[in-house]
Amino acid sequence: MNEFKEYPIYKKRDGHGFYYESYVFSDSFGEAKKIFAKQMTDDNWWLSNDINWLYKERDGVKETGWYDLSCSVLSKNDKGETDYSKSEMELLCSEEAIVEGFDSWNEDVYTWQLRLPEEE
Repeated sequence: MNEFKEYPIYKKRDGHGFYYESYVFSDSFGEAKKIFAKQMTDDNWWLSNDINWLYKERDGVKETGWYDLSCSVLSKNDKGETDYSKSEMELLCSEEAIVEGFDSWNEDVYTWQLRLPEEE
């Protein structure tokens, strides 16, 4: 049986050093990366009105995931509604990347890193 550990999250602003910010509590680094990926991408949605989750099947985008609409070139259909399938979309993070997990996230001038406990 795996033992749960605290996997530290470090944050830095461009031009500065990393500092401890928080942690993910998990039984493996692989699972911790999945939790970290979900937290980082969900935080972007909560903090920005221009980040939207779009579905490949429903919305006609290339991949299901988080899209930055402020960086996308949006097209309208005959009814004046946004037609994502005909727009130039800016994918922020795919569902596939979130499910796989990752250990580093950049947004604006900030970088977060998920580390193994031994790297503290």
